[in-house]
Amino acid sequence: MTSAPFRLAYWTLDVFTATRFHGNPLAVVVIPGHQRALVTQETKQRIAREFNLSETVFIHVPWLSGNTNLLSPPPADVTHLEIDIFSIEGEIPFSGHPVIGTAHFLLKHLGWSETSNVRELRTKVGAIPILRLEGGTVRAATPHAVHRHRHTLGEAMRTSTLVQDQVTPFLNRNASIREAEERAPLVSIVKGMTFLLINLVNPDDLALVKEAQRGLDFGKVPGLLDEGPWYGGFCVRYYYHLESRKNDEQKVVWKARARMVEMPTEDPASGSAACALACYLAGADETGTERPLALEVTQGVEMGRRSEMVVEVVPEVGDGGIWRIKDVHLGGEAVVVMEGTLAI
Repeated sequence: MTSAPFRLAYWTLDVFTATRFHGNPLAVVVIPGHQRALVTQETKQRIAREFNLSETVFIHVPWLSGNTNLLSPPPADVTHLEIDIFSIEGEIPFSGHPVIGTAHFLLKHLGWSETSNVRELRTKVGAIPILRLEGGTVRAATPHAVHRHRHTLGEAMRTSTLVQDQVTPFLNRNASIREAEERAPLVSIVKGMTFLLINLVNPDDLALVKEAQRGLDFGKVPGLLDEGPWYGGFCVRYYYHLESRKNDEQKVVWKARARMVEMPTEDPASGSAACALACYLAGADETGTERPLALEVTQGVEMGRRSEMVVEVVPEVGDGGIWRIKDVHLGGEAVVVMEGTLAI
């Protein structure tokens, strides 16, 4: 005899948009404290594959029991919640759109910004402060350990014919895009999450990146990533076009359009990649000053899921005039689309 299934509440949200059926979809599953031991990591992976979205978030709510209403605010001593993030392939330590979607769900949809003391999410990369701003935007202080790798893709290809033969079939067929791919810097926002930041001077080239061949694991290309703790992990291409730059004494503001087509399906919004790009621009453009840099990114237009992200990078100059990135904030809106229960 099989045991009766237990049930978990879930919601889906469209993230980095205020319009349903735009933005980047996300599933949020709530795990009450008394059911935590029943929902193994393997079960979470199966649930993520069932949703078949780019990411699914699992929120652990230790005070919640079978008779507790989630819409009721948590006890006053609860200041953070633990979350796990899964893609359809496996658990990932951090991703921008799950964090923003979860922050929106808790602070705005449930109203906890006014009725609770929850101001932090605990992920595999550490604590992430979250905040609801005026209007519908939420903001998260993004974990960062920014590292620019020594070599470009083109440099790695020139050092070895084996690497050249391995990589060439996966480059874009358009000559100007392929050249941009080869000279793009590789930037890690945290260890194990690296992006080839491909600057397309011609905005029309964004429509052509769909021709890129998928299937190569860039993180395993010999000589591409620096050895040691920065080697391996998630490494994909992020195409962008810089539309404008505003410059004053208080802040530099960039506007960009972007695409990520590396995944099995195109990604409507890539928060961690946008953070890596903003940090790269801050380092390339503003080294030596403490002036913040904001990057406003529009993504997902070509696939009909327009997304809007805002990244702010706050640098500081320490002893000896050493410039470094102090804080990285990712912001955006979200909207709830569906809710229901899972039978496990």
